[in-house]
Amino acid sequence: MDLLREIKQRQTQFSCIAQKAKENPEEVFTSLAHHLTEEYLIASFSKLRKSAASGIDKESVHEYAINLSIRIEDLYNRLYSQKYKAPHIRRAWIDKGDGKQRSLGISTTEDKIVQRAVADILNLIYEQDFYDFSYGFRLST
Repeated sequence: MDLLREIKQRQTQFSCIAQKAKENPEEVFTSLAHHLTEEYLIASFSKLRKSAASGIDKESVHEYAINLSIRIEDLYNRLYSQKYKAPHIRRAWIDKGDGKQRSLGISTTEDKIVQRAVADILNLIYEQDFYDFSYGFRLST
């Protein structure tokens, strides 16, 4: 199956999830992991900010892109077999205007991919619970 057709099929499935959440707010989704396909993980990778800071592994988005399909396949297999473990977060401190500092956690590129994919799926479900005029704390996709 070519990538474009796979993406269109996923969009249809995801619109069904959103519709189901909208029509039945009490619906309990017991598993969404089957939506985390290799193609969807690649699409999530493409949404990452290419200039983002690297995590504890010091690997940039550009470096992760080398052999992307092999790396995504490995990530997918670890997610599917429940062997994926989120790595530690690199901690950085940034200055605030009042002279204090605040902590900033920086994930690895691979973990950012997983976070983006899961957040996009969850947003489809929970978006239905927001009012049209409510924009606070929403993720952009």
